Amino acid sequence: MISLFIGFKSLGRCLKLCFKKEETKALLAATMTILFIGTIFYHRVEDMSFIDSFYFSFVTLATIGYGDLTPVTTIGKLFTVIYGILGLGLVSLSVGVIARELVQSRVNK
Repeated sequence: MISLFIGFKSLGRCLKLCFKKEETKALLAATMTILFIGTIFYHRVEDMSFIDSFYFSFVTLATIGYGDLTPVTTIGKLFTVIYGILGLGLVSLSVGVIARELVQSRVNK
């Protein structure tokens, strides 16, 4: 249990260092922007509530895909394909940058 807390502490320090860098700030801003765009789109086009559209956008970007909410319009389905491709790229890049920093912080110890 203690090693779990030590791991979280190490991850927290790494994230703190990551978000001091312009590259990471830009990725975070881009990821938040695409999450916001998806939320607004699904709210307006698919007539979902804000919380449902945010939830669906997040689940799509995180590639979780529970299947409890789905787009029903043709434009919604097409948007979801493009949204998934772009969003997956951004999220993967963000995770890669954070992982790189975590490895570098452990190597530099």
